[in-house]
Amino acid sequence: MKRIVITILVCSLWAGNALATWCESPRLGMKSSAMIRRYLNDLADNSSGYAKVRSIGTTSGTDGSPPKEITAILITENASWENDGGKPTVIITGAIHGNEWATPEVCLGIAEYLLDNKDNTAPARDARGELINSGAGTAAGDTTGIIPRLNSISRLLKKIQVIIIPVYNPEGYDYSQTPEGKMSYYGAGWRPNRRRLAAGPQEEICYRQDGTVYPAPPADAEHCFLADYDDTASGGEVEEESVIVCESTDGKTLSLFKPSLSVASAEMFDAIYNSRDPRRVVCASGQRRVWKEAWSGDDEDRVSLARARKEGYLRPAFGTDINRNFQYKWDVTNNQKHLFIRTRSPSSRMYRGPGAISEPESTAMERLIAGRNVVALIDYHAGSTQVLYPYAYSTKDRVNRNILADGTGRSDYEIFHAVSEKIAAILNRYGGDDKSISGYTAAQNYNGTSVGSGVARDCYYQTEGIAALNIEVHDRRYTYGEAEFIKVVPEICRTSVPGAIWFLFWAADLPGRR
Repeated sequence: MKRIVITILVCSLWAGNALATWCESPRLGMKSSAMIRRYLNDLADNSSGYAKVRSIGTTSGTDGSPPKEITAILITENASWENDGGKPTVIITGAIHGNEWATPEVCLGIAEYLLDNKDNTAPARDARGELINSGAGTAAGDTTGIIPRLNSISRLLKKIQVIIIPVYNPEGYDYSQTPEGKMSYYGAGWRPNRRRLAAGPQEEICYRQDGTVYPAPPADAEHCFLADYDDTASGGEVEEESVIVCESTDGKTLSLFKPSLSVASAEMFDAIYNSRDPRRVVCASGQRRVWKEAWSGDDEDRVSLARARKEGYLRPAFGTDINRNFQYKWDVTNNQKHLFIRTRSPSSRMYRGPGAISEPESTAMERLIAGRNVVALIDYHAGSTQVLYPYAYSTKDRVNRNILADGTGRSDYEIFHAVSEKIAAILNRYGGDDKSISGYTAAQNYNGTSVGSGVARDCYYQTEGIAALNIEVHDRRYTYGEAEFIKVVPEICRTSVPGAIWFLFWAADLPGRR
């Protein structure tokens, strides 16, 4: 009943006053991907030809359920999906990870702001009345040296088009709102898409310590897998991807491997390969593995494999992390031992998929970019307050192309850093006393140390020549209770939109790819 009441309220407000105020939508609460699609259509219907909505692709569907549309809104003067006139395009995406609930609302806020101001020739201002691009036309007082020439939305939408995809991963996003999805991964919420990876047994793939694949799984070593830890029989919970289990060489028993070691650490990886009695290797298959607390204590964490299978040891695996599925550095293993087990394990929220661009969502984006003159992109995430630029796969390698030429002689790396610093400075005008949505920094890597291969921003920049950034909008938070969502997410939206508008002004000066 609550969902029905909220839906009626949302539809009534949107239909009657769709373009009234940007970033007010989050006060209506959490929305499904279908509700967001209806809102985008309402925005377009009231845009006087400045916006058009279409599906850029569909998901795979989950266990017989129909696929879901990946919905985008195109915003520009005389908007048309069929004839873009060669305009430079900027793409903005949210919810590539299903559990990052604030990001679709940020995307909606950007769309609202652009359409609210489509006829406005005055310099763009934020919610507090401050100029977003105060230095347009002059470098005076700007420490970054990055000064966009445009400062009004009217002029901006004559020059470029903006494609906004609020929910890039609709199946994962909608599932994360279910009780089961919200509790996934220690309560952080469901992150990947929801494609079923294998209906039954699948050939195992085993890896050497250097990350290369054995031509055939070694028969003289125990095969060890990432697994969940199920303590529900004792009133506990399922702790996902938290332990390693190893199957004996004779196929008769299953053992829990060193529960004192963190699965996320390089020590776990090295400990497996340093085992000599018996020898062990890391393997993966299309099925999820679950160790039950009830088995612990049975012969020192060892159980009959037949019993384990009967009691639910093997389960279907769902989901690929779309932001590990892109083609550039899709399967990097050097210096990534703490991610090696996860990115190659179908049971993990960070599983990179069976191949680069294997997922319908990443395929849809490749197709969209191929048909457009895309010059820049923002991929919104949650989990920190950072503006992140390429490369994600390394803390040491620097971007190695020279495509962001701004006449200053600076390298792409220097330009990326300066642009990210400028956006972070704009974002830091807001947030107030809430430290979880303030204190933005510019960085190459998540929290300065974390790395990830097959990440979207790396691929867009390296293979397509696109100025691609990730912007993380809420420190250590992903999902919310209803009251917290209504209180916090509007502030996240108002904090984020001015930074995106400044980025659009900057991107309008980038050289096109055509």
